[in-house]
Amino acid sequence: MQLDQLITTFGLDSCDEIPFLKLYARKFKISRPSYIAFIVVLLGLACIILGIGRGFFIKIMTLVYPFIMTLEVIETQNYRNAKQWLSYWVIVMIVHLLDDYFYWILYYLPYYHFIKFIFFVLLFHPKTQFAEHFYDAVFHRCYINYQKYIYSSKRISSYNY
Repeated sequence: MQLDQLITTFGLDSCDEIPFLKLYARKFKISRPSYIAFIVVLLGLACIILGIGRGFFIKIMTLVYPFIMTLEVIETQNYRNAKQWLSYWVIVMIVHLLDDYFYWILYYLPYYHFIKFIFFVLLFHPKTQFAEHFYDAVFHRCYINYQKYIYSSKRISSYNY
């Protein structure tokens, strides 16, 4: 019963509807497919905290679900969540670029990978929808400030080739 409350708290209830999890839950005689998702999340967190393949687990756990949800937006043409997922991918790309260039500094920060993982989860978790809010607070302002410069013809014609 307490496990069901944890699954609900972490927003894993929707995993009960994922077909391949249903298949494996029946195969292993597990009452709820969400239990499998919960175990995978716990193992991934343990690996991230302990440093065992943390880069691999972070990439898998923060790319698979958003990828599936983005495909769902495209395939169903239900664009209600389009801004959330487009914002997520913009932020993820920028974080990965910064991570690649500053990894030699970030590597020495304690719990950097765990903090990065929590940040990504906050970005894509259905209850927070933080990617959209983060984009509006940070990147939208930058875009508005530099929009005229980005699209100006003077900037393009000023280059001497």
